[in-house]
Amino acid sequence: MDESKVKEIVESLTFHNGKWDMPIEAIALVQPGLARIMPEIGDRTWKLYYAAEAGNWENAMYQWKEGKKLFELGAFLRPKHEAALEEYIQVSWNPIETAIKEENFEAFKVAFDQCVVDANAWHVEKDKGHIVWKLPDSPPPDLDLTPRK
Repeated sequence: MDESKVKEIVESLTFHNGKWDMPIEAIALVQPGLARIMPEIGDRTWKLYYAAEAGNWENAMYQWKEGKKLFELGAFLRPKHEAALEEYIQVSWNPIETAIKEENFEAFKVAFDQCVVDANAWHVEKDKGHIVWKLPDSPPPDLDLTPRK
């Protein structure tokens, strides 16, 4: 079967979402872009910092892992940003994990501060220099980040 026939078949498929049948084009349209994913990453990063500051290393690791998954989702959904996001994960995000595993807040803070600088540099690189992320001045009000153990 040639590629045009496969494309024709795929384009004719619909997928039931529980209420109606959606063509593949509609499914593609509802996939989140980085503008929807990055605020979630910002929230995780905020919680990550204050969990580490409180010495809640278990929660800090949880927030770090969830943030990494969101970066990976963004890379998957938006291939034009895949290389940049993968580089950011390796160079900027992964050093935070080491400090969390060591339960070393001083090392964590150095790695965290660098990851914020790097994130904002990527915003400039991607022509989004008007986006400057900063750590909020206080812990998020929706979680008690004190350690439970």
